[in-house]
Amino acid sequence: MEARYKQLARRMILTGLAVALIPLYVVGAAIYLYLASAQQQSLRAELLALVVNRASAVDLFLTERTAMLEALAHTASLGDVDEASELAALLRTLNKRQHSFVDIGVLNADGNHVAYVGPYELRDRNYLGEPWFEETLSRGVDVSDVFLGFRGVPHFVVAVRRDDSPRPWILRATIDSELFTTLVRSGQVGLTGDAYIVNRAGAYQTPPRFGGAILSTAPFDPSIAPPGSNVVERQLPDGRRILSAFAWLEGKDWLLVIDRESSETLAPLQLAWKMALVGLAVCTVLIAGAIVFHVRQMVGRLEAEDRKRVAAEAQLAHSARLVSLGRMAAGVAHEINNPLAAIGQLAGLMEDLIGEDFVRSSPHGELFRTNVRKIQEHVDRTRDITHRMLGFARRMEPHQDTLNPNDVVEEALSFIEREAAFREVQITRQLDPALPMIRSDRAQLQQVILNLVNNALDAVANRGRIVVSTRAYGEVIEVQIDDDGVGIPKELRDRIFDPFFTTKEPGKGSGLGLSICHTIMQQLNGSITFDSEPGRGTTFFVRLPRVPI
Repeated sequence: MEARYKQLARRMILTGLAVALIPLYVVGAAIYLYLASAQQQSLRAELLALVVNRASAVDLFLTERTAMLEALAHTASLGDVDEASELAALLRTLNKRQHSFVDIGVLNADGNHVAYVGPYELRDRNYLGEPWFEETLSRGVDVSDVFLGFRGVPHFVVAVRRDDSPRPWILRATIDSELFTTLVRSGQVGLTGDAYIVNRAGAYQTPPRFGGAILSTAPFDPSIAPPGSNVVERQLPDGRRILSAFAWLEGKDWLLVIDRESSETLAPLQLAWKMALVGLAVCTVLIAGAIVFHVRQMVGRLEAEDRKRVAAEAQLAHSARLVSLGRMAAGVAHEINNPLAAIGQLAGLMEDLIGEDFVRSSPHGELFRTNVRKIQEHVDRTRDITHRMLGFARRMEPHQDTLNPNDVVEEALSFIEREAAFREVQITRQLDPALPMIRSDRAQLQQVILNLVNNALDAVANRGRIVVSTRAYGEVIEVQIDDDGVGIPKELRDRIFDPFFTTKEPGKGSGLGLSICHTIMQQLNGSITFDSEPGRGTTFFVRLPRVPI
């Protein structure tokens, strides 16, 4: 394919790909961004609803435990609960429905344990000065932050004050940490989700699922969470970005946090997007392949049509030049025939005047007669050449003549024999004498054979060999031109009949000879084929139908 057709094909392919693929990619990207945004909004709404629900559950849990202690403290007197047996009965009553209390104790206003039931040795401990004890005395009820205390284990307590005369006393119970942690962690979602509680100072009140322990400091400032509940995006120390849902508890200054990685929620969408990308890649390959195939096919047809058009224009120009050349040759032949006739007549008259007496009486008589005869022979030869020129130039349009193919071969060879003799190229004739007469165009058939023999002469080296043979078989008359030249390379065999294709050096060939021969044979309802072997020569076969006369 020529450079300009390659450039045209490239532009058409790029335009087709842009028109077909850019809208596809834009729509795909828009759909992905819309779905990702919708999924993100849905995740935020889901987390917000979850954190509000879990915060309500935690608030309810603490409120119920506080209410249960308040009910016991206000229905019993200090005399009813200052004995361990009586206090144990109260603990069993509290844990009858749900085991949520670990121990229970009664403290006087001085912070001493009056009574205690539980797994630890806390009977003689004094809690005066403990934050939760002071809060309970001043406010009447308190849910403490998680602390280690005397037992050295993280826990928190619920305490209520009973104003009894002469002095107030406090009923305190420790909440089951595992039960409370389980309640909080019920807000975890997925493989990367986490749910925990921090206090105002940022200390974990329940252990997080990843990267922290209870009472350690969370990697964020709780002040980023405004009052109420909301969802924010934040970055972890390892660089991952997560969505965090915050909700401040109503009954306690604690912050419930539910974390979730966006990538986990978007995983199905990302999987769908990867599958869509694979589909887009397959569609791109199919669309690109179809566009490239059809564009190449279209440009190939365009190039072929352009070649045909150029060949037709060249053939018309060549035919016009041949017509002009034929007319000029006919005029020259006529102009030469007139002086040739005079020369021939004068030579004949001189031969008649030179008799035997003149030859014997003149010392140069025999030489005169010999030269006169040579003049006559050359006149006849020249006249024969002009007659062949007139026959070659007589018609340029296809015309059916009754002819013997052997005569056409002889006429064509007569134009080239002198050049062949000069280059010492041997032209051998193997003409079938029994060849039948056929009807065809003499001038155009002669042009085909002359062109093929001339190409064979260019292909062979000096002292080469050309064989021209004729034969008949069935309804076909065949003229075969065989040479021992360089042959035709295999990669060029499909192009030798293309217009303007030539293997000759620049300036020595137009590339139209074989193309015109091929066109002429089509017009004559015949065919022209060849067989070639590089380095051993080429054989052209000109076949004509045997049309009945």
